[in-house]
Amino acid sequence: MRNTLFGHQLAGAKRSPIFAKDIGIKVLMGFLFFIIFLELFGGGFYLGSKLAEESSNPLVDIIKYGFYFFGSVMLMRFALQKLPTMAVTPYLLLPVKKSKLVNFVLTKPLFNILNLLPFALVLPLLLGIRNYITSGEVLIIFATLLVCDLFVNYLTIYIKRIQIKYESVFYIFLAATLSFVLLDSFNIVDFSALSADAFGAILSNPLWLLAPVVLLIGAYYLNFNLLINHFTLEDFGKSESKNRGSLETVTYLQRFGKIGEFMLLEMKMIVRNKRTRTLLLMAPLFLLYGMFFYTNPTYKDMGGFLIFVGLFITGGFIMSFGLYFFAWESGHFDLVLTANNSYSDYVKAKYYLMVGSAFVMFLLSIPYAYFGVNILLINTVSFLFNVGVNTLLLLYFATNNEKHMDLSKGSAFNYQGVSGRHFVLMFPLLVGPMLIYAPFSLAGFPTVGLLVIGFLGLIGIIFNEKLLALITDKFISRRHRMAEGFRQK
Repeated sequence: MRNTLFGHQLAGAKRSPIFAKDIGIKVLMGFLFFIIFLELFGGGFYLGSKLAEESSNPLVDIIKYGFYFFGSVMLMRFALQKLPTMAVTPYLLLPVKKSKLVNFVLTKPLFNILNLLPFALVLPLLLGIRNYITSGEVLIIFATLLVCDLFVNYLTIYIKRIQIKYESVFYIFLAATLSFVLLDSFNIVDFSALSADAFGAILSNPLWLLAPVVLLIGAYYLNFNLLINHFTLEDFGKSESKNRGSLETVTYLQRFGKIGEFMLLEMKMIVRNKRTRTLLLMAPLFLLYGMFFYTNPTYKDMGGFLIFVGLFITGGFIMSFGLYFFAWESGHFDLVLTANNSYSDYVKAKYYLMVGSAFVMFLLSIPYAYFGVNILLINTVSFLFNVGVNTLLLLYFATNNEKHMDLSKGSAFNYQGVSGRHFVLMFPLLVGPMLIYAPFSLAGFPTVGLLVIGFLGLIGIIFNEKLLALITDKFISRRHRMAEGFRQK
């Protein structure tokens, strides 16, 4: 049965009209993963060799970072790994047990290329310290790595799948991650010591490996129970209708006339569609950037790099969303052009929506002032630059986008509607302020450099009406070419 199901999946992929395109994308992604694999392999061997030279017990120094390693793997899978799916409708009228179909779906993650990355780092790491470990310890380490990685794999899949129905699960996961970082940063809980004890116990007595095996079985059972009880996924659509209804009661924005109505429609579009909703759910992760850099004394005096971090914290969402301002509506762009509305209001609504989102992210970043007043100053000027410069640049260059986007698909590994120009555009948005700051910093006036960045943002805010008028004129001149491109699916 498993071979038959696999054959059906393979045949369905080959018969797809976009099979040739998918092959090209997979070849490109395979090449990128090969480069990443080589970098991890080289980095792991370098770290292992360094530990062998400088540490008296390199194996202990490695296992104390086990919790951090698997936490990073979980975040990577959460951001990049797609949910395993299968078109089950054709099998519902056939004498096929649901349990077999569910088990088949749950075996698909075993063939994900992301499963190789942890081994790509650990294998060369062990090669670097090969003189300090026995062959038996190597076998135990690989068995532990395999079991723990599979546990993280299925736990991540369960969290991502359950958040489809309950989006609050994502924020619980985010809060748990933030709590882990805070507890470790302020030395409230010594996770490195706990990690050394846990994995050290497994190395001393392999019977302790049964503990992660039980966790793996539990994670698999959670996924199995979820899918078997929601086989047609009908219940997972209820939360979406609930989200839609919650926005129907928002009337405050309508006080601002057509601009407010356009903003409300944009918010509904973000919440209702999978690809945009994924970006919205990932927005709080940009706030965590500060915890990785502000808590590290190494970056305390690196003002230019901290500007980069500040731009991401206050403007990460507007950059990821704003690159495709008009393409998000490619499915109904013809309706936008034929409706009796002002193009100026249409463009302004997008601008003010992004200003609002940046303002919210800035407010949430204010507690980072705990790490120094200079951090608050950097985040403030980054916010002003994002609002006064980057948002306007995004709107301007978004008028050059002519590629259709399917919002029903997730954003991970989804390159539909993406072109090289989008990545090139990120350079002036993120690196531009750092280049402005650099000469002032080298001359010994870093504060002046920050004030100049903030001043440029204020100039953009003051003259936003005139700049938005220029963007609207460009949109009007290109609207028919954009519409033609959006129709090409």
